[in-house]
Amino acid sequence: LPSPWLMKDMEKAVDILEKKISQKAKVRIIGDYDIDGVTSTYILMKGLARIGADVDTYIPDRVADGYGIHAHLIERAETDRIDTIVTCDNGIAAIDQIAEAKELGMTVVITDHHDIQVDEVSETEIMPSADAIVNPKRKDSKYPFSEICGAMVAYKLIQVLFEEYGIDRQEWLDMLELAAIATVGDVMKLKDENRIVVKEGLKKLANTKIQGLVSLMEKNTLDPEHISAYHVGFVLGPCLNASGRLKTAQMAMELLLAENKAQADELADALKALNDERKDMTKD
Repeated sequence: LPSPWLMKDMEKAVDILEKKISQKAKVRIIGDYDIDGVTSTYILMKGLARIGADVDTYIPDRVADGYGIHAHLIERAETDRIDTIVTCDNGIAAIDQIAEAKELGMTVVITDHHDIQVDEVSETEIMPSADAIVNPKRKDSKYPFSEICGAMVAYKLIQVLFEEYGIDRQEWLDMLELAAIATVGDVMKLKDENRIVVKEGLKKLANTKIQGLVSLMEKNTLDPEHISAYHVGFVLGPCLNASGRLKTAQMAMELLLAENKAQADELADALKALNDERKDMTKD
């Protein structure tokens, strides 16, 4: 896989987060309510907590909040005395909202993979005034493959942070299956590094340490030894997506964060039921 350091602003993002962690500053991750947003939020949450960050998350509600960062999320962050906002799978188009966060004195790190607006006259990229913008689609990025999902960008940020903090590489690899699930779920092209991550991530599902995924496979009667991209795209992925579509994506997040089997089983049951309900609604 290419070095994450090739991404523009990766070094800047790492420096900012190292400084904020040492200062015990409050960090909030703002994700998205689809499968890529939930998995990237989880990766950042687990990764930053592992290196000692004072971190929490907010995944917008599809109906109440809509997609991406809205002004009320910035205002909520200010009320909660958040020092630093880290986005995942969104943020590159939030020009006004990031400007407001900066005016309020917050530090903002954007991790995203969406296309960047370009000024039609000058052909320059229109980007928010964030302190660091990690997006492989930037024109000035030296990263060789731009077609990765938001969870992959988050995964790479955690890779370099773990390196900096001397954390065993295995702990980073233990989240590989989530980068794989997000890559399939967000319909990325299965070529280049995406193919590698999906191939290896599917193998890892057989002995994943994430109890929520174990329970979700069980509830959908899938054999963990033989999970294919089809099962991710049409069984597991839709269950993780269903909570953001019909209720709140927080349910999917709680499943991934579940500490014990009983809690994971209960949430996996609820997500499967929601997905079945979504299928019935689609038929209707």
